[in-house]
Amino acid sequence: MSFNKLTGAILVALASQAVNASGFALIEQSASGQGLSYAGAAANAEDASVMWFNPAGLTEIEGSQAIIGAHVISPVAKFSDDGSTGPLGEFGGGGDDGATLGFVPNIYWKGKFGEYDAGLGINVPFGQHISYDDGWAGRYVATETNLKTININPAIARKINDQLSFGFGLNAQYVNLIMESKLDNGLVTGGVDNTTANAKLEADSWAFGYNLGFLYQPTKQTNLGFSYRSQVKHDAKGDVDYSDNLNNNWFLGKGLEDADISSAVNLPATASFSFKQGVNERLQVLADATWTNWSDYKELVIEYDSAQEDANTRQDFKDSWRLSLGGIYQLNDAMKLRAGVAFDQTPVSDETNRSPRTPDSDRKWLSFGLGYKLSQSMNLDVGYSHLFAEEVDVNYTTDDAQFLIGTYDASVDILSAQLVWNY
Repeated sequence: MSFNKLTGAILVALASQAVNASGFALIEQSASGQGLSYAGAAANAEDASVMWFNPAGLTEIEGSQAIIGAHVISPVAKFSDDGSTGPLGEFGGGGDDGATLGFVPNIYWKGKFGEYDAGLGINVPFGQHISYDDGWAGRYVATETNLKTININPAIARKINDQLSFGFGLNAQYVNLIMESKLDNGLVTGGVDNTTANAKLEADSWAFGYNLGFLYQPTKQTNLGFSYRSQVKHDAKGDVDYSDNLNNNWFLGKGLEDADISSAVNLPATASFSFKQGVNERLQVLADATWTNWSDYKELVIEYDSAQEDANTRQDFKDSWRLSLGGIYQLNDAMKLRAGVAFDQTPVSDETNRSPRTPDSDRKWLSFGLGYKLSQSMNLDVGYSHLFAEEVDVNYTTDDAQFLIGTYDASVDILSAQLVWNY
């Protein structure tokens, strides 16, 4: 095993996740933010997790701090079949719920070096694990999708003056992707072999990007935040393995043999505008608008080092917006309460681009949380969100021969917690 694959395998072992934000992005990077539906995330420097949303916020964290956080994600993505078909008629097999329970960790550290505040974040920014039964209606499109990422993000920040701070970070990002689907042997062999074969693709990559942000405080009660995360361009390489196709001449003639693969993938840039306003000594109101440049993703094309034609997932993503509103209420010296709502727009353009690997739809968030001061140096934050997803249609194909037709009905529950140590 190469050093790249060994290092990646160790990092990926830290995280197993299920998608719940738009596309296959994961916004679960802070338990304190979770209770707010991430309202005002780029302007809300309650703790060092702000560095993910805006590195300039590090200037508002006094002294040194360490955070360990975790998010348990319980999604539902029920597919109901409505006559999925291929060249030989209806597939049969019916619907399925491919969603799986996910776990997303976060680690943050913040320190100070002279006039500079520094931080380090280890995050899982993208992820998806969808696993369908081998006999479901969409088996010839997808049975398994397992995307895992790790992002290592050192950052530095400094106050330019009493009102304005600037922060900048670098990102080293690892991606590992596994995709499986079934093959209809009857279509390849002209009915000579009517069994089912399996195709498994696995690829990984390291790539690099940056993030930056400004935090402006026109008054002591008002924070305005702007942040930007760059696109990360991955050149993933791996292999494809075919099994149960007998490796006979029918398949070799189509190029369906074990081979090396490659894929160029652009993971999208984001920009956030956040607002935090103190209403009185106890109440703060927060708002956020985040844009994601999903149109840079567009499609996932797999290139084969064999006679097989390139494969295209045909997803055609569009840019999306996420809008959120929340509030923080300081109940007493030890406890603060949080609540928030959000609208999360899907990047999926229509039912013809709604892949069973990313069965996404518009979602509405409802969140609650609390922060509790355990001691002078230790805080506990917990948050809960329920995501209401629209029921959406599917009419999807990758080869214009086999069509997945039906509807998806989804929802998500998220429970988050983090320990914050000030030292």
